[in-house]
Amino acid sequence: MTHARTPHKTFSIITLGCKLNQYESECLRERLVQQGWTYCRFEEGGASFYIINSCTVTGKTDARTRNFVRRARRASPDATIIVTGCYAETQPEALRSMNEVDLVLGNGEKRSIPLVMNGIIAGDDRSPLRTSSPGPGGPVDFHKIDSFLDHSRAFIKIQEGCNASCSYCIIPVARGRSRSVPPQCVIDQVRHLEQRGYGEVVLTGIHIGRYGHDTNGGPDLAELVRMLLGGTEHVRLRLSSIEVTEIDDELVSLIGSTDRIAPHLHIPLQSGDDGVLAAMKRPYRSAFFRAMIEKLKALVPSMAIGTDIIVGFPGEGEEQFRNTYLFVGELPISYFHVFNFSRRPGTAAFTMTGQVPADVRKRRSAKLIKLGTAKRRGFMKSSIGIREQGLIQGPESAFSRFSRSLTGNYCEVFVRCPSRLNGKLVPVIVTHYSSGRLYGNVIESESRLQHAGSREHPR
Repeated sequence: MTHARTPHKTFSIITLGCKLNQYESECLRERLVQQGWTYCRFEEGGASFYIINSCTVTGKTDARTRNFVRRARRASPDATIIVTGCYAETQPEALRSMNEVDLVLGNGEKRSIPLVMNGIIAGDDRSPLRTSSPGPGGPVDFHKIDSFLDHSRAFIKIQEGCNASCSYCIIPVARGRSRSVPPQCVIDQVRHLEQRGYGEVVLTGIHIGRYGHDTNGGPDLAELVRMLLGGTEHVRLRLSSIEVTEIDDELVSLIGSTDRIAPHLHIPLQSGDDGVLAAMKRPYRSAFFRAMIEKLKALVPSMAIGTDIIVGFPGEGEEQFRNTYLFVGELPISYFHVFNFSRRPGTAAFTMTGQVPADVRKRRSAKLIKLGTAKRRGFMKSSIGIREQGLIQGPESAFSRFSRSLTGNYCEVFVRCPSRLNGKLVPVIVTHYSSGRLYGNVIESESRLQHAGSREHPR
C-alpha cells in the first residue's frame, strides 16, 4: 500500500533485540540528524518516517516487530514505514505482505536508509518503496558516533557476523560471516566517547570472541582490549556476550589486572545436557563449560558470570531438562536468561523430530526462572560490604531520592548522590539488600578527588 507523505523531515526509530542493533540505530539517528532531520520519540507520534530495526531471534521478536509496525501506522497514518534488521533480512516477504509496511531493507541495505529517505522526501521516483536486500556479508559498516541517546554508557560495534552453525540459530543467515572493525576505528571511537564524558563503553558484536580472526595478523580480542586500555585514560570497558571456547588466559588475566575492565562476562550455555548440546551443534560439552566457569571464578572471585539457556529444544526430555537444571544450579553463575526454543525457518532445528509441546516448555521455563531469581539474589547479597566502582546512571525517577549506579560486576546499586556525578564512575560501598534491590553510599571524598577538573557528562 502506498501512503501519502508529508514533506517534513521527521523520523522515529524503534529498536528491537541486541546491543548491536542499538548501536546501529544510534548510527542511523546521528546520520539523519546531521543531514537536517528531526528525531521524534516514538511515543510522541506524528513522525513522517518510522524506522523499525527488527530482531528475529525468536518468534516473539518477530511478533513484536509486526506489532510496532501496526502501532506506527495508527500513530501516523500518512507516514512512510521502513522495516530493517534481521527479520527484514531473513523473512522479507512476511513483512511485504503487511499493508502497513512501505519499505523492507535487510541488514545489507541498512546503511542506505538515509539516502533512500532523502530521495523520498525529494520526490525521487527512483527511490523504491519495495526492495530486496543484497544480503549481509559485505564490508563491516562502522560510523563514529558522538553520543548514545538516553544511555549513560555507550555500545559500540567491534565485530559483525558469525561463522558458527548452531542448529537453532538464524543469525549467520541474517548477519553473514564474521568481520572485524579495524582496530584503529575502535580505538578512535572509544577515545572520542571518553572525551565526550562517557564512563563506560560496551564492546559488542555478534561473535566478539572471533575478533581479528578474519584479518591477516591483526590483533585478537585480548590484544584489542590491551590497545584500548593504552589508548584511553579512565573509561571502563565491558565485553558483551562471548563464547566459552574463545576465552583465553590473556583475556582473563587482563580482566583480573585492572578495574578498567568490568569483571563481568556473559557466556552462553544453552543446555547442560551433552546430548542436547551435540544436537544444537555447540562446540563444547558440559564438563568443558564447568571447568572454564570455575577457573574464571577462581582467578577473579568478584566476577559476575551470566548465561543463556534454551528450554524445550527438540529431543529434550525430562531427563535432559533435569540435567540442565542441576548443572546450572551447581555452577557459580550470577544470573541467566531463559528462552523457550523457537523454530526458525531456515535452521536445521526447524525440521527436527521430537518438538517439545508449548505447555511443557512453559513449565520448564518457569522452574528455571525461579532458580535464576534465587541465584541472582544470592550474588547480589554477596556484594554487601564491598567497595565497587559504580557508573552513576541518573535518578531512578523524577520523584525518587535515589540514583541508579551500575557496578563492574553488573549489580545495580541505588545511591543518593548529586547530579554532577551523573555518567561518572565513582566508588560505591554496598550497604544492604532490601526488596530485591541493593543500596549503597557514594564515597564522596574519593569522588571529588577522582573527578576534580573532569568534564561534565553531556546529559
